[in-house]
Amino acid sequence: MSGQDIFHITIRQNFYRDSLQLLKISDSIRRVSREILEASIIMATPTNKEILIRLGFRPSSVGEAQESDIIIAIRARDQKSVDLAVAEADRLLESPAGASKQDESKVDDLESALRSMPDANLALLSIPGDHVREVSLKLIDLGINQQIFSDHVPVEDELEIKTLAAEMGVLILGPGAGTSIMNGKGIGFSNAVRTGPVGIVAAAGTGLQEVATLLDHCGIGVKHGLGVGGNDPKDKIGGIMMMQCIKMLESNPDVGIIGIVSKPPSPSVQEKIVSYLTRSAGKKYVLAFIGGAGGDQKNGGRIVQVNTLASAVLAIAKQLGRRQFEMAIAATYVPPKDLMPSLEDEWRRLGPGQKRVRALYTGGTFTYEAEVILGSILADEPIYSNSPILNIKQLDDSFKSQDTSIVDLGEEEFTEGRPHPMIDPTVRKFRIAEEASDPSVAVLLMDFVLGYGSHPDPVGAVINEIDDAKRMAGKAGRHLCVVAHVCGTSDDLQGYSQSIDKLKGVGCVVLPTNALAAVASAAVARRGKVDIDGIYAQYLTAGEAIE
Repeated sequence: MSGQDIFHITIRQNFYRDSLQLLKISDSIRRVSREILEASIIMATPTNKEILIRLGFRPSSVGEAQESDIIIAIRARDQKSVDLAVAEADRLLESPAGASKQDESKVDDLESALRSMPDANLALLSIPGDHVREVSLKLIDLGINQQIFSDHVPVEDELEIKTLAAEMGVLILGPGAGTSIMNGKGIGFSNAVRTGPVGIVAAAGTGLQEVATLLDHCGIGVKHGLGVGGNDPKDKIGGIMMMQCIKMLESNPDVGIIGIVSKPPSPSVQEKIVSYLTRSAGKKYVLAFIGGAGGDQKNGGRIVQVNTLASAVLAIAKQLGRRQFEMAIAATYVPPKDLMPSLEDEWRRLGPGQKRVRALYTGGTFTYEAEVILGSILADEPIYSNSPILNIKQLDDSFKSQDTSIVDLGEEEFTEGRPHPMIDPTVRKFRIAEEASDPSVAVLLMDFVLGYGSHPDPVGAVINEIDDAKRMAGKAGRHLCVVAHVCGTSDDLQGYSQSIDKLKGVGCVVLPTNALAAVASAAVARRGKVDIDGIYAQYLTAGEAIE
């Protein structure tokens, strides 16, 4: 950041635009001139104001905005570029909604939408959570299946919606379900995966993406991937839609094996699922309850339970046959005898005070899986998170890491009034620099999620920051190890192999699965002094040890 840069703030009082609209406007303004270094057109939420201050804008100027205002924040090399950026922002903000031909078919209410598509059998809901019940119940009465993207739906409303839907034979995906696959086609945050014999029921969005994309790398396709929302496997909901989806896939002749991906369900829900699978179901199943028991097999191996996403893929492939299993090992598995030597140069270059791991995740399920793995390997040291589990401690401030920290950038405190970090990399950009400036940090761990709905170039958006962070550490006499995992397929628009090449081009260690990336991070931070065989036996199997 040059000392000559001009930082400008304009406040549009009592003015509202959707966060995705504002992101598009911000991107458009950045492309107006090379002299425009930063353009953030955002609602004045506390989160956004905090981010602007961290980006170098004057706190007194930012603080004048109220939550109902829009902030136009510009950093440029000269005043002419600032004026040009502000004028363009004003023009785009005042552009009438629905001016393009693409928007002519938009409707303003549910009744109009139903009249325009009388044969619709699936509705996508992305509305404030407290309005979901009214709309959803109307759709259930009409027999219309739903994917509910909305968060903050009262649990009582979710229970009422799903209870009625189950009685009516209507499928409810969500609330809070950002990812699904239907007949091989992705909905929401999803990837270009091949169609095949696998069905997936998931209470974990990026968990569904990870399993589906890794299967694609193995030449295995997914017919349906149904996201039921994170509340469904808990006692309050009782697994209503998990059971509905399992039964639906069980009766589908195109589905030969079913994977269930979730954080460990409540004991009563898990018992309900396992009881149905052992007594009434006939297909092969892989239960991937992340962080739960692993290596368990029932009904002569027809039902296999594992505890990581990587193991789920290996187990599904093994259920399908020896050839598929061998392809899965080749595509997604790095044996310990190969992993450890590949990391040795990383840990040998670390300074004596470097021992912390800092994980900056965009995927909530990836965050959870990393907490499980790092919490086990690094159990003798404090680990912090903004979404802690088990023995992980709560961060005092989500915007500031402590010791080893695993941060979910998709949590509410980072997304209030702004797009999800899979779309908008702003927060991760400045966090990369902040973590790299800490002399105790040995490893920076990150995920990059490709596919529909995500940023057009998630890696390219932060590659300069990664390169700068490694150079900054080098100038300070330290080595910063950056470990990354790219979740995507060769057919994703962002370019899977190109994304990996960019990361490797600036010296990152890239692993094929999030679980392996977490293991590698711990191994580097501990200078290779880990029980690597024990770790693999616990977290990287196909229901049994891989020889």
